[in-house]
Amino acid sequence: MVLKRKNTDQDIIEGIMNNDSKTISLIYRNDFDRIKSMVKGFGNISLQPEDVFQEGLTRAIINVRNRIFKGDSSFSTYLYGICRNLCLKDYNRQRPFTGKEMKDIKEETGDDYFEELQMIIKVKDRLDEQCRKIIDLRFGLLPTVENSTRFDAIARFLGINADNARQRFRRCFSRLKAMVLEYAKLI
Repeated sequence: MVLKRKNTDQDIIEGIMNNDSKTISLIYRNDFDRIKSMVKGFGNISLQPEDVFQEGLTRAIINVRNRIFKGDSSFSTYLYGICRNLCLKDYNRQRPFTGKEMKDIKEETGDDYFEELQMIIKVKDRLDEQCRKIIDLRFGLLPTVENSTRFDAIARFLGINADNARQRFRRCFSRLKAMVLEYAKLI
């Protein structure tokens, strides 16, 4: 398969879905130097550019195959973001913290979410079907008629009113959070 620069995103997605080794070579040629420069820009982190690129690419491929990558940005930008988050996590892990800094730290929700995402998916499967459905609709994992995650679109899809959809989502999402916290204590 010959990939042209102007059609790369769609070709890359198709190549990843078809497990095409030429696509991986193209991604490496197009993106490695930029990611290598970014990793070196962090200065004193324990990760090597090759390791960051490999881990980031692996996660990006998994996300494409699981349809987590929606195509809202270019594949190159998506891969760069994953690699940047890996570097940020390593950088923050190595920085010494004072008591004052610890108070200012917010929970990390997006820096390195691969393991957490796998756990959430496992726990979500334990919810009843209605809860799984409304959570999936809200987070765009099931397309509505309008392909929207807004409560009015979800409500029309489910045949209920928007306030009921909002309340149902809050209850189900609260249950999911509680189950995730309980599961996290066990592991």
